Amino acid sequence: MGVHIMAKRLVLLDYDLTIMDNMIDFYEAFIESMKKYGYGTVGYDEFVQRVANDNLHDLIPPERDNKDFWKYFRRIYPSKSGYPVKGIHRFLSILKSLQIPIVIISGRETHPLLLWLELARHGLDEYIDEIYTIFDLMIRGGTEEELFDKSWLIRHAVSKYGIEPRCAVYIGDYKQDYISSTKAGVRFIGITRFKERAESLRMLGADIIVNDYDELLLYFDKLFDENC
Repeated sequence: MGVHIMAKRLVLLDYDLTIMDNMIDFYEAFIESMKKYGYGTVGYDEFVQRVANDNLHDLIPPERDNKDFWKYFRRIYPSKSGYPVKGIHRFLSILKSLQIPIVIISGRETHPLLLWLELARHGLDEYIDEIYTIFDLMIRGGTEEELFDKSWLIRHAVSKYGIEPRCAVYIGDYKQDYISSTKAGVRFIGITRFKERAESLRMLGADIIVNDYDELLLYFDKLFDENC
């Protein structure tokens, strides 16, 4: 892991369901959070469908403030059962061969070391330059305007590498990834195996949405502004 300041281009990546296919870990954290707050549980198949349709929040009583629930969820999200998504090794190795820095920006509130250890188990750590999570935002006094807002962390990374926001791209699977990158002035590319999530991102304004990194390679020449 290293830091290359004064880059010309920068790739920012979400982590969960973007680099690692870790739906089981997602489920485990959600069920543990439901139990802690006294809510009912849900079966795995229904959970996956709700993730695809972005309606997990419907399982939380509307009269309750769910901010504490989601903050607890993102603090206990484990890194045990995930595995790299299709094509990620090849994609990261190409970026590294081009000397393009790669930074992970995650909505978890855990220490980045947890993610580093999981990446190392799968031989992905050598490609990554830095990892930022909401934990980093908090210790740096950053601003989270709404839950899972990563725009402050995105701006921080772009500034640290000394590039124009238009010369950075954020790759993620969720609507908050799109919203955060747009607020920071950074290009967004969607990656998801769920057609429902793809449609949601498309409706928000995402112009490139792919199923996996092998498909993303077809758009490689469109990752960055042509003047970068």
